[in-house]
Amino acid sequence: MTILLFSLLGCRDRSITRGADGEREWSRRLAGAVPLGTPAESAQAIMERNGFQCRAGADSVAYLWCDKMSAKINVVRRRWQAVLNLNRGQVFEVRAFTGLIGP
Repeated sequence: MTILLFSLLGCRDRSITRGADGEREWSRRLAGAVPLGTPAESAQAIMERNGFQCRAGADSVAYLWCDKMSAKINVVRRRWQAVLNLNRGQVFEVRAFTGLIGP
């Protein structure tokens, strides 16, 4: 029983997305975790440490696009996304999106 309890406690989300179930809260947390001026490599490392998968791209500006889904416990899952716009290798804008995915 003790092992099961410790296993369950160890699985709790301790990342920047914990409890960020709305756009406002997720935007606030993302801005706090990746402040403007953060180097791109550091920003990507921060996001990946928090369970995101990131990829670099470029349209009118260079960016990092990062995506994370909640655990596969329920049929409906939460998805967090972040777009980190870059200028000269540093973050100059962060945009946060979250919503539910499922049937």
